[in-house]
Amino acid sequence: MFYKKIILFFLLGLISTTQIITAQSRDLPDQFSTPKTPFLSKIISYKSLKTKIFLSTTNLIVPTAGTIFFDNVQEIIKSNDSVFVLLERTGVVYRLDPVVDSSNSYSFHRLDHTININYNIEANNFLFKNHLYSYGGYGFWRLNGQLRSYNFLDKEWDIVPTNNEIFSNGYNWVSQKDGKLYVPFQTISNGSIKGDQNVTRVRLYDSYYLDLNLLEWKKLGTIHSKTIKLVRANNIINSFLATDRGFLFMHDDVAYYFDFLNNKIFESKNSELNQFFIRRASNENIFYYNDSIYSFSPSLQTYDIKPLSISDFKELDFPIWGIDNNYYYLLLSFLTILLLTYFSIRIYKRRVKKKIQQSSLKILKTKTIGQVFIGVELSLIQLLLEASLKGVNVEIGDINHVLGIKDKNIGLQKKVRSDVINTINEKYSIVINKETQLIVSVRKENDKRFYEYFINDLELKTIKKILEKK
Repeated sequence: MFYKKIILFFLLGLISTTQIITAQSRDLPDQFSTPKTPFLSKIISYKSLKTKIFLSTTNLIVPTAGTIFFDNVQEIIKSNDSVFVLLERTGVVYRLDPVVDSSNSYSFHRLDHTININYNIEANNFLFKNHLYSYGGYGFWRLNGQLRSYNFLDKEWDIVPTNNEIFSNGYNWVSQKDGKLYVPFQTISNGSIKGDQNVTRVRLYDSYYLDLNLLEWKKLGTIHSKTIKLVRANNIINSFLATDRGFLFMHDDVAYYFDFLNNKIFESKNSELNQFFIRRASNENIFYYNDSIYSFSPSLQTYDIKPLSISDFKELDFPIWGIDNNYYYLLLSFLTILLLTYFSIRIYKRRVKKKIQQSSLKILKTKTIGQVFIGVELSLIQLLLEASLKGVNVEIGDINHVLGIKDKNIGLQKKVRSDVINTINEKYSIVINKETQLIVSVRKENDKRFYEYFINDLELKTIKKILEKK
């Protein structure tokens, strides 16, 4: 009896598992119809509407129940008459069939032959000039900065080569007006690399845009230091409300408007508007059109329409991006080179002047030693020599008297004394061919504010002989 229960339990488990596997592996429909709901009808009726709309679980379009796609986020991408429904984390693409006015439903058919799923998570999907693009996203343990384009002929996604790979964690916006994909800063995450990049996301604060016509990335500058405080850290985010100038997002329960076309940031000053966005933080069933925000309620099957005016915002005193940091490095390099050139010229001139002086002194030395020291230089040396031989020092007043500057101002006295003494010491070093000082100083014992001067004890005999041969 016990074995029969085991066998029965095994069979029931096998049947249950088989049903689950069969249900989850059920393919998505190649084509399906969905009722003409107020939600879809309004979107389709706006012929000039170009937008992307994330759908809530209560407002899904593609029937995914019973498949492995049951929890995938669905998004509508509309541009004029083209309406697509994409399944996030996949390459699944559905397109709206031509609308029949007499019909009570809309028909969608599947375009792709996608096999791989769960990659390019949170990618930014968008339409531009009849091309369906997918940019960035996370998958296979890394964020990527790839641009992919749906190939309508082969029904597959193709990689689009660009001149660089610029990474984004969701902070990006597409301008249909000028054909640019803006990325204010980069977030690099790669789980295959050891170190910080595997633990936390590394941020690069240079701003770029992708020219969708040339397929080339171009640098705008570097994100402003104050702007950094407004962007959330370490998240893959793609839940912004896009407008015709940029996007809106919440930070600390306040709505901010990033105007990429004019490189400006606006902060909401309307508390009611902030509450409106807080209650719709999921950014589902909502889109912007003709200066208004359309928010659909699946339970009521109605739209709330809220005008969006720039008067509800105040412009902040800093932009999204500023001057490229590299310009600062170039400026610093230029100033460094300028300073090095300036000091090099000064040193060169000083050396040339010194060589000229040395040459002149050598010429004098070959003629007569007495011609080396002249005028007040000889008078000062003799004064100091006589005092030093008696064992006393000479005070500043006596030196000023010999130099003829006793009636001059203190600043001029100090300069003249210093110049004459330095010249004497330089000449003396050349004459005896040795680096030394003939005249030295010491602070007065009774008043440390002042100096006294004397002849270097080691040079007394030498200078005495020089002066005797004069």
